[in-house]
Amino acid sequence: MKWKQLEECIEEKRKELNDLANEVGLKDRRVLIKSMELDRLLNKYSDWKYSYRRQQSIPQSSQIQEKQHELVLSY
Repeated sequence: MKWKQLEECIEEKRKELNDLANEVGLKDRRVLIKSMELDRLLNKYSDWKYSYRRQQSIPQSSQIQEKQHELVLSY
């Protein structure tokens, strides 16, 4: 999954969460589950962003960088 795809997934999941919460209320179990799905995506985004910034400050080979990004995004 690429950076842009991840951002799109986050926005889609956020919209799904808001729509569901408006439909069934905030206390519904499905809203909690949808919220946890969004949290996972946001954590991936944060991890990827952190690893990318860290790699920018520490020179490494491009193959190692690509593998690290794949590991973070497969979380």
